[in-house]
Amino acid sequence: MPKKKLTFEQALSRLEEIIDIMESGAPSLQELFELYKEGIEHTESCVNTLNIIEKEVTVLRQTAEGIFVQTPLDEKEIDKRIE
Repeated sequence: MPKKKLTFEQALSRLEEIIDIMESGAPSLQELFELYKEGIEHTESCVNTLNIIEKEVTVLRQTAEGIFVQTPLDEKEIDKRIE
């Protein structure tokens, strides 16, 4: 039976649950391994979703003439703001 596709928020929430369970020290080695594999799947899903959204984001900029234009989001600009 195929796994249900989770929303970004659901996948992120499940990742947090997995981390809490793994950090508790309660699961067996086999359970840890299964949780790890599930966590990797959710991580990949979240990263893919973010990559898709990032490509769709545009920035509204004003030119020297006062005209507003949409431009793609520049990754270098994001990096500068984070630093």
